Amino acid sequence: MKVRLLDVDDSAALVPLLDQLGYPSSEQAIRGRLEFLLSDTAVGCWVAEDDAGLAGLLTGQLSRSIETDGPAARLTALVVDERSRGQGTARLLTAAFEEWARSNGATKAGLSSNTSRVDAHAAYRKLGWTNTALSFTKDLSDPTAMDEAAA
Repeated sequence: MKVRLLDVDDSAALVPLLDQLGYPSSEQAIRGRLEFLLSDTAVGCWVAEDDAGLAGLLTGQLSRSIETDGPAARLTALVVDERSRGQGTARLLTAAFEEWARSNGATKAGLSSNTSRVDAHAAYRKLGWTNTALSFTKDLSDPTAMDEAAA
């Protein structure tokens, strides 16, 4: 198993991985997203590859905020192919992400995980991540929707 930087030519191989992550996407849609992401120096993208093909994907990004002097790293997507789970693939991918984050000045990293992904939560804990926050999301696709407090 080797970890390497993601390439736009990996688009077709990412279709089943994103489907397993719960985000079904066409090859063309993935290619467009990758062209955008890979042009941003604050974004890092890696894949794990074995003899059978892509075994996993991890994306991350750096951002600045008012709370800290240096950049913060955020793991934005991690998926390991069903055939490769339990074989250390996530460990290899997160090690690449963490090294990249450190080399870019980040001293902390964060991630969000859907509350239904209990197996993923256990895997993150095994990799040294701790649950320190409660995450909220809001659908912004309907700008006419009222906030509950304003209703």
